[in-house]
Amino acid sequence: MTSRILAKVVIALLTIYCISVIIAYFYNISITFPFSVSQGSHVPEHRLKAIRLSVFATFIFFAAHYFFYGSKKFYPIQVMAVLIFNLTIFGTVTFYIEEADTVEFLQLIFYIPASLILYNATRPEIRNIFKKR
Repeated sequence: MTSRILAKVVIALLTIYCISVIIAYFYNISITFPFSVSQGSHVPEHRLKAIRLSVFATFIFFAAHYFFYGSKKFYPIQVMAVLIFNLTIFGTVTFYIEEADTVEFLQLIFYIPASLILYNATRPEIRNIFKKR
């Protein structure tokens, strides 16, 4: 139960962030995670590469899942969990390869728990039907 509440909080925060990024774009303002505001549309290249690789890895994950396990329903929260998990992995690798500032690695502290919270929220609740009441 608490994992679902945490998942809703994470989703709400990410939604607010995404809405603010979209609105800011139309005012020629760039907002990068975590709420770093700059004029124009500048986004550090290592972040763009990390996002690009994580989107491709997410596609590969779902394509492999389809090829090996067939068609299956996925909830949007599962797609978000996989994407954020891949962003954690490829963000770390990309930031290391591109020699990003040490401060850039701090955003990964958010991504790791967020992906775990979203992943755990997608697991079905198992009820013990033999439990005495």
